[in-house]
Order: sequence, then C-alpha cells, then structure tokens
Amino acid sequence: MIILFLFCISVFINIIASWSDEPHMLISYIAYINLNDGEKEILNRIFQNGNDAIFDNPITASIWADKIKPNNHKRTFHSSNFRRNELLDIFNEWHYVQLNYNPMKIYIAPYHLRAHKGKHNAMGILKHIYRILIEVRQKLGHGTYYSYNFYLRFFIHIFSDLHQPLHAINFFNSNYPNGDRGGTDISVNYKGSINKLHYLCDNIFKTRKKQWPNINMTNIERDARYLMSTYPPESFGNKLFLPHDKIKYIDDIAHESHDIAVQNIYSFFPLTDLKRSEQYSINQHFVINTKKLLNSQMVLAGYRLSAYLKDIIANIPPDL
Repeated sequence: MIILFLFCISVFINIIASWSDEPHMLISYIAYINLNDGEKEILNRIFQNGNDAIFDNPITASIWADKIKPNNHKRTFHSSNFRRNELLDIFNEWHYVQLNYNPMKIYIAPYHLRAHKGKHNAMGILKHIYRILIEVRQKLGHGTYYSYNFYLRFFIHIFSDLHQPLHAINFFNSNYPNGDRGGTDISVNYKGSINKLHYLCDNIFKTRKKQWPNINMTNIERDARYLMSTYPPESFGNKLFLPHDKIKYIDDIAHESHDIAVQNIYSFFPLTDLKRSEQYSINQHFVINTKKLLNSQMVLAGYRLSAYLKDIIANIPPDL
C-alpha cells in the first residue's frame, strides 16, 4: 500500500509545467499597472531588496517559482542556461491542484480522491500565503524582505497558474487510472508536430512561448495594455466582484478553472476512449476558441491578482 501511495504521488508530481514565462509576466504586469502609485512603490521596494538580482521587480519576480525548479531536459522545451540549474523540486506540487474529472466513474485510488485537500497544492498554498500576509496587519517588526519576497513571488506565480484551466484538473478513464496530469499525457497534432495538450495551453498554442531573458519588457507592456483593451474589466461581469472572504474565493477560482477545462477543452476529445498512446488532431475552430479563452484567463488573472495584492500591501508594516 505504501509503495502504491508513493507511486501515485510520483506519477502526478511530474506535472510541474506552468504558463510559459511570457503569460506569467503579462499577468503580473496587468496586476501591477492596476495598483496605485503608493502600492507600486511598496512592491518595488520589496522586490529590489530581495535575494535574487535577476528577479528584482514585480514582473520578472512572477517567473522565479519556475526558475528554481530543476531543469529536467526530458520535459523542458526551453533552456534556462542564463543561470545555474537549480535543485528545488520540493515546491513542485504548489503549481497545480488536482480536481478530479471522472466522467466514466472508474475506481480512483484514495490518494487521488484527497489530493486537492491540505496545504501542498495551488489552492492550499495560496490560501496559506494570503492568510499569513493579511494577518500581519502592519505590526511593527514583523516580516523581512526575505520572507515577503519568498511569499509574494510564489503567490503571484501560483495565482496565475490557477487560472490556466489545465492546472486545476486531472482526467480519469480506464486508460488513465492515475489521471492524465492535466492534459500532460494527451498528445495532439498541431501544425504538423506532436505536442502535449498541457504544453500548448501553457503557451497559448505557441503564441506566448518566449522565455526569460529572451523577452522584451517593452513588448510585455505593449501586449498587456492591448490585452486589457481587448478584455476590459466590464467584459468579465461579476467575475471581478470579489467577495469579502478572499480566502474562500481561491477555492471558487480553482473550481471555475476546472469547469472551464471540462466544458471548453475536454469536451472536444473522445473521453471514453481517450488514451496516452494516441495522437489527436485538433481543428482550427478548437484552436481559435481555446486561444481566446486562454488570453481571457490571463487578463482575468491579472485583474484579480491586483485586488489580492492591494490587500497584502495594505497590511505590510510601515517599518519594513
């Protein structure tokens, strides 16, 4: 039983991809420009006093959580050779939450049934970080630049991850008894090459696949403003009416992403017979609609992130 439990963990823990660098930086920029000048000044000061000069601002800090992962060349599509290969795989589970999708109602091992519970997943860690930082309540002598950098870098990154629908789902059928790892085990034929569905959604079908440091910050600002003009706040209706209890709302965001994955992505595939060994063709209609959906999710994540950051910044001690 212990061996089976460990195997189940190892199977799913390999889903450690996330939005590519470009989407993360766009989301963070959208959040940043929706802060007021005082809030920006506080956030800038915190990151400028961090422990990693490469990620010393709110935009590049958004990708730090991916850059501290070990670089597994078997699954990595881009090189991170601008810095040493990191060893910190202990945080990998924080980038997603396994909300099960089991339309065939097959037997699921107990580990998978409870995988979304606890602290060590995207929902749990976001709630933990937000609660910790809110409860500081400007108390003098509380927190350091190190702790704020650690928490904020992870919060910004994982909050964005949670809006990528395939970070909130694990699909099961008889061919996927341990799940498909959020589309990581679904192969699709896109423009003549075979790619994993999760990978294509992370980089919005290769339209946002640039990796830092090969990203022009001027282009990030330009594209973020264009996306905001395409998806203004009013276009999201009540999705931007955040409740007073923002901790519980993190659960709602995760389930919203899960539902989007079910209704808009998995609905395209033959769920009963879906299997790892097959390669599935996707048509232009699916690609266009999914790209629009993912771009919309990026902007929504940025607007929502701004609201959460405002709360966090308002509780930072004035002596920090």
